[in-house]
Amino acid sequence: MSNGQTRYQAGSAKTVLFAIAADYGSTEVDVATCARHGADWQQTLSTTGHIGINGFAEPNAKREGDGKSPTGSYPLTEAFGEANPGTELPYRTLRHGACWGSTSGDHRYNTYFWGKCLPADEDLTELMNDCPYKQVVVIDYNRPPHSPIVHGNGSAIFLHAGSGPTAGCVALARPELEAIIKTLRPHDRIIMGPMRFLFR
Repeated sequence: MSNGQTRYQAGSAKTVLFAIAADYGSTEVDVATCARHGADWQQTLSTTGHIGINGFAEPNAKREGDGKSPTGSYPLTEAFGEANPGTELPYRTLRHGACWGSTSGDHRYNTYFWGKCLPADEDLTELMNDCPYKQVVVIDYNRPPHSPIVHGNGSAIFLHAGSGPTAGCVALARPELEAIIKTLRPHDRIIMGPMRFLFR
């Protein structure tokens, strides 16, 4: 990563999470975390996971409701769930009324808000109670500071627990998910996409 093997720079990240698929149509990914030690990087975890039911979208082609995960490099800036497992990321403990906007055209699109979810929005508390959102890391796709929010380009892209394809998030087994969350701090990143696109 530090010697130009990937298309993306790590910036000031101390930990970089990779989610790598064989190709665009694959729903399975190899997940690995790499920690910075001075000028070097060391792999600290390796597991498998799943992405969108229709695989990865090509760069800049992700759209709301397409069942694809975005390809690229994104900050991991916050987390939420039932209780902080020990992450240094800003953490939000969910309570009734927690929502994530997925209604294109609404001013709360692709943001957390508290109130009444619209039909297309995600009821975070309900999803937490049903297990996938017990612990979640927000992948800052289509959100500042990575980019301005573009309505219709996709929302609610998260790292969460799960054992099968998603609507566009990255899912992995809960024990590995919680192990990763505990290592994360502000400025850490995820690099995600097909092998042939991510690496030179």
